[in-house]
Amino acid sequence: MIGLNADWKLTTTAYAHQRAAIEKLSRLRVGALFMDMGTGKTRTALELVWLRRKRIAKCVWCCPVSLMEETKREILRHTSCLDTDIHMIGPRTREKNVPQSWWHIVGLESLSSSPRVVYVLDSLIDGGTFLVVDESTYIKGRRAKRTRRLIRFGARTPYRLILTGTPIQQGIEDLYTQMEFLSPLILGYTPRHAFQSAFAVFQAPKRTFSVESMSIGEVCRIIAPYVYQVSKEDCLKLPPKMYRRILCRFSEEQTTLYQAVKARFLDDLDSYGPSDLSTAIFRLFSGLHAVSCGVLPSGFLGARRLRNQRMDALFAELRQLKTSHVIIWVNYLESIAALDEAFPKVFPKMPVYTVHGRIPATVRTTKIDLWKRRGGVLMATQGTGGYGLTLTESHRVFFYSENWRYALRLQAEDRCHRIGQKSSVYYITLQGESRFDERIRSALTRKADALEELKKEVRRLNGNKNAIRKLVEQAV
Repeated sequence: MIGLNADWKLTTTAYAHQRAAIEKLSRLRVGALFMDMGTGKTRTALELVWLRRKRIAKCVWCCPVSLMEETKREILRHTSCLDTDIHMIGPRTREKNVPQSWWHIVGLESLSSSPRVVYVLDSLIDGGTFLVVDESTYIKGRRAKRTRRLIRFGARTPYRLILTGTPIQQGIEDLYTQMEFLSPLILGYTPRHAFQSAFAVFQAPKRTFSVESMSIGEVCRIIAPYVYQVSKEDCLKLPPKMYRRILCRFSEEQTTLYQAVKARFLDDLDSYGPSDLSTAIFRLFSGLHAVSCGVLPSGFLGARRLRNQRMDALFAELRQLKTSHVIIWVNYLESIAALDEAFPKVFPKMPVYTVHGRIPATVRTTKIDLWKRRGGVLMATQGTGGYGLTLTESHRVFFYSENWRYALRLQAEDRCHRIGQKSSVYYITLQGESRFDERIRSALTRKADALEELKKEVRRLNGNKNAIRKLVEQAV
């Protein structure tokens, strides 16, 4: 079945590295674009869809909700398709009113949270569908609803494509469900425990042990025919990234709460069973992180905002800048609220555009467009603004607070450092003066996840509470 507007055209030209990806994957029905952020995965994917346009009736494009508007914009930018050719599956979409559009864009989060959206996709996806999953690391956790549904829908379609710049965030098992979505025949291990046994990934209740050094090379060899992978360094000549850190001393209030969060963990340590430790360490980590960022941690009473030096340090830096576009990445909504209140008083003529998950996607897109045209400060949470956007108007980026996940940090950095950037990008990180913050910095430098590293260190102690106590006291 051929779609209503199968004669649409591409209106931009692919770069050499994108052409190489197209030439490799155009011979296959399924494939993966593991291309670094900023190298043009979307443009590459659009041409792969275009090559099959006479054989399909539609393309269903799954991406994070925060990227739906940006994906639509990219389709309009790179193709001759009109606005009416693109359907955004939203709150009003039902099975009976799905238009006969060529493109259907859906938020990945909806596949696990909205039965209505699942019913819509169930009626929409068929043998005439090209199914794309953008940011395919969302396909993880074999038992997760989203994963099961994507694999089930994918099995109906003749063409499937996954896109991500970070295919392995937590470990080699991240690849299993991504490849299973493409085809269970790629890895040849069904069910999942066969894959785990073959690649030295062993499970016990509530715990997972990996021996990645035995597996990663073999997995890469097996999936290589279906994957195109390229790094920015290999395909683009971009100006360099420049880094600077500003240490922010703790206030007395922060110091007191920091010790209280540690004491809560240590006091309760003896009551934790093996299955509880992982959750307890996460609570310790998130509590210390909140304190360092100037936010009251969960489980404590008092004002939500803690006295801290981050805002003063940020404003001191902004006073010295003459650039037109600035980005500030923030982790907590409470921090955004505090900055929103302070900016008009300190910089009354500086426009500030706030972007986070509680703001509707269309409003976020409007704010980002205004920032691009007018300049000013774009203040966003990493979880909402850190994926998929192109923000090359800016070359001054502040991390008001830092997340411990390397993948999130890299995603946020590469919103600016990508195709179209003409200047060196300066990243200024505000770092709390504590062992906890230094642990995060050290892990990010090694492209690691500080929380997962601490969990692994605890697991090696095999439940020895005295050793765990000593480790935590010294580590943070």
